[in-house]
Amino acid sequence: MKNMIVRPSNSPRISALKSMVAMPAIGVAACLAFGTSSSAHAASALDDGISAYRHGEFEKSASIFAPLAENGDTTAQYLLSCQTINGAGVTANEDAGWDMMKKAAGNLQPDASIIMARKLEADKAPRDLIRGLYQQAADKDQTQAMLWLALDAMDQGNADQAKELLEKAWELGDPRAATLLANRFTKSDSGRYQYLRAAAQRGEMRAAAYLAEEAKSVDDTAEAVGWCAIATGLPGHNEDVDWKSIGDAVEDNCSKFDKDLDAEDRAANREKVDQFLASFFEEYKPWQPWQACAVR
Repeated sequence: MKNMIVRPSNSPRISALKSMVAMPAIGVAACLAFGTSSSAHAASALDDGISAYRHGEFEKSASIFAPLAENGDTTAQYLLSCQTINGAGVTANEDAGWDMMKKAAGNLQPDASIIMARKLEADKAPRDLIRGLYQQAADKDQTQAMLWLALDAMDQGNADQAKELLEKAWELGDPRAATLLANRFTKSDSGRYQYLRAAAQRGEMRAAAYLAEEAKSVDDTAEAVGWCAIATGLPGHNEDVDWKSIGDAVEDNCSKFDKDLDAEDRAANREKVDQFLASFFEEYKPWQPWQACAVR
């Protein structure tokens, strides 16, 4: 995934976008809802622009997006607004960029709707306006928006609506929704465990942290250490990972779960941990969190 470059600025508006782009990976990356083009040529041009954008060729992508955006393509409007706000491949113009972002949101582009909602939150706008933008995105199956609406519903005491939103988000694969369902709506220990385990298998490390504590409570030291290792960051590895740093972090964070074992039992426990992790990663299918101004 290629993230939009955000240029340094003290502007409150660019700071708001910076915070959006830098939101934590709690996670879904929303696949962009591509605008409908009136011809195969326009569709091909949009694909070319997205490819250039994905590879950081921002001057090229901007030159492709500009006429498409003018003709009403909502995806081109959204991505070009990101470039214009940040000055990536084009001269920075925050006012014009935000105007285009607002236009894309008005045209129901779901990612733009989320960004405008978050900007309004930062500006302390009326909650009804913010809620409406998130609803637009949720109507386009954006789980990021569904989670906000679910938490908002809980704040208003509407548990049924919150549960319905979370169940829909989980059906769409967002593991954060499963974690919330586990902690807020399950009525049995087994149901909670199933939700948390499923969430952890999709990369929700907070679910793994809960599971580590659950394992500790029943004296399962192997699973406690294993879930702790996952929560510490093992699923986030990539080709550039510093395995020594991860190993040190796991030892610092997770050794507490079997520190009371003698040396022989601790060694045997760590073998069980290795087996547990091997089994976990056989079914590991991480969910990509939504990020502002990013495409797959």
